[in-house]
Amino acid sequence: SDPPTHGAPVGQTQAVSGPSEPQWHVSTSLKKPVGQKPVFLQPIRSCTVTHGEVARFHACVSGMPRPEIRWFHNRQPVQASKNVVFHFDEVTNVATLIIVDAFPDYKVMALNSEGSAESTASLLFGLPGENPCIL
Repeated sequence: SDPPTHGAPVGQTQAVSGPSEPQWHVSTSLKKPVGQKPVFLQPIRSCTVTHGEVARFHACVSGMPRPEIRWFHNRQPVQASKNVVFHFDEVTNVATLIIVDAFPDYKVMALNSEGSAESTASLLFGLPGENPCIL
């Protein structure tokens, strides 16, 4: 014989009344990742090199999304060439500009969708040992 159904037809469920439970609503919308305007944790610094030495400028930058790095000399973008090398270390967030035939006055800019930041420095020419570039 069939088991008793206790008032509910077979194949159907009966609502159980009891104390009201808190209702939890789950949102399926994804939050936009939090953005951060670029910030120079270590700005570029002015330094002195002797004629013929290689000059290096280093800047540590943070931002979300990862900023685009642009280097400038006399307000003009610095172009990569056999004498100019750009490098960005994604582990340390350090942007480096290496210059064989250098000129004074440089600027680095970091830009992303949240904003921008900049840092400036001068390259001086002098005698060996005077305020050397931080390598």
